[in-house]
Amino acid sequence: MRTFLIARLSSSFPCGTRTQLGFLRLNAYHISYSFSSVVKSSESNHSEQNRVESESFTVSYLVNSCAVSARDAEKLSERVKLKDPDKPDSVLKLLRTYEFSDTHISKVLKYYPRLLLAKPESNLLPKLRFFQSIGFSASEIPELVSSNYKLLTFSLEKRIIPIYGALKSVLGDPVKARRCLKSSRWRDRHSYGVTNIFPNIKVLRDEGVPQSSVHSLLSRRVNVAFMNRSLFVEYVEFVKETGIEPSKAAFVEALIVVTQLSKSTWELKLDIFERCGWSRDVTLSAFSKFPNIMGLSEKKITSIMKYFVDEMGLRLEDIAGCPTILGYSMKQRIVPRWSVVKILKMKGLIKETVSLNSVIIISEKKFLDNFVFKFQENVPRLLEIYRGELGYFPVVRA
Repeated sequence: MRTFLIARLSSSFPCGTRTQLGFLRLNAYHISYSFSSVVKSSESNHSEQNRVESESFTVSYLVNSCAVSARDAEKLSERVKLKDPDKPDSVLKLLRTYEFSDTHISKVLKYYPRLLLAKPESNLLPKLRFFQSIGFSASEIPELVSSNYKLLTFSLEKRIIPIYGALKSVLGDPVKARRCLKSSRWRDRHSYGVTNIFPNIKVLRDEGVPQSSVHSLLSRRVNVAFMNRSLFVEYVEFVKETGIEPSKAAFVEALIVVTQLSKSTWELKLDIFERCGWSRDVTLSAFSKFPNIMGLSEKKITSIMKYFVDEMGLRLEDIAGCPTILGYSMKQRIVPRWSVVKILKMKGLIKETVSLNSVIIISEKKFLDNFVFKFQENVPRLLEIYRGELGYFPVVRA
């Protein structure tokens, strides 16, 4: 403003005077600029201080009021900023009246920290009341929400109520509809529509998928049935191309698996099994028997295949013929059981060749009866060995 006035005034003065006023104008500009810089710097420092204080308060609140670990709280403070305890306190108060424990709350906040900024009365309470009205008990509501946090992000009128209504219509039973709602796992990379379930279920029935398999899909991954119709059809066709018959129970299992994988991830898994010695045809054959192999991590695939071949002496075709063994835990099942079998073999108490079914697949009770309790007189501390108390087998993490 000062610079503008000096410029206007200088036009009415003689040349010499204007030169002096030009000098004044230049000084005024520098003074104005310097003052502005100081103000901006001060504002910036103040803003940074506020940000740091907000993050510090957020971390403290998450740890002390929500039972979130300090490590997780640091990460979550980047996604949500709490200025004071008023709003989050009101959210926690409401949740705890519906029997949410610290464990339930911290589980939800891990994925949805902005829940603490929600409006309890207008946003959360109507949803919790609706879940209660359709038959979820006081103890079931926290479990429902903590395992399906996305439900809290959905509109009650536009999504939750219509989804439940569609499930009741398809299943004809409110109890089954509640179970399916509880099993929902909504994924951000897929688009969903409430009315998609009707044409999608028709696609399955037209392909010859039995009602038992349809119900299995809805009971385990109901969100798949609400997927965009054209995308749903693509997945169905993809599973058919792998060679699995729609009439088989594995068809829906495979459908659930492939909807959780991108095409690049699918190709990566094929490459991993190829590096382990399986051709793509062999991998697809194993997939048709046990679709969950494509959901295993690279670390799990490579470590368990190596153990089967190098330690247990299995052939690749043996593993492909019984791919369900890939789904078991190395640390809690495969390694300890094989350690017992090796000891019994060394002592000549069992024959050299034992089937995978008799060692890995049978139940815990049968394994203990057939391989541990049966030989305890011959190997007195066999149970302790099995439990790893004598360190006979390494701890394997996979």
